[in-house]
Amino acid sequence: MEEKKKAVNSIGQVSMEYLFIIALTFAILIPTTYLFYNYSKESSQEITDAQITKLGRSIIDSSETIFYSGEGSRTTLELNIPDSIFNVLIIDGTELVFNVTTSYGTSEIVFFSKVNLTTSGSDCNGNVCLIPELPQQGLKKLKIEATGKNSVSLQTI
Repeated sequence: MEEKKKAVNSIGQVSMEYLFIIALTFAILIPTTYLFYNYSKESSQEITDAQITKLGRSIIDSSETIFYSGEGSRTTLELNIPDSIFNVLIIDGTELVFNVTTSYGTSEIVFFSKVNLTTSGSDCNGNVCLIPELPQQGLKKLKIEATGKNSVSLQTI
């Protein structure tokens, strides 16, 4: 009889130890998974921000180079547009603004130009000009042309 009690106690102890191991595994696994998920989400946002920064700097640098090369100078940029951009604007001719959707809401990434930026007149409303088709995700071509003594035209082709 006493041997039966020892066997039952031994089985009970093994079961409890097994449950503790499972609980410890979950206690480690769940927070680790949560931290990894948050890290990957933040990394994705940082990568998108870096891509947009590269796009903006590339457009501004090329525009300034073309402007200083003289009237009639032109170039075409091939740009890989990320999916989070929903609008690209030129404000007052000197600000290139990317409107971006993030996990925190919407934000603007602004680049300042030393030269006057324009686009076709039909896409302008007052001092704000829209660059059509540029915010669509994928590979886009942007023609940059020195159109006068004081401006550079940006046009999606």
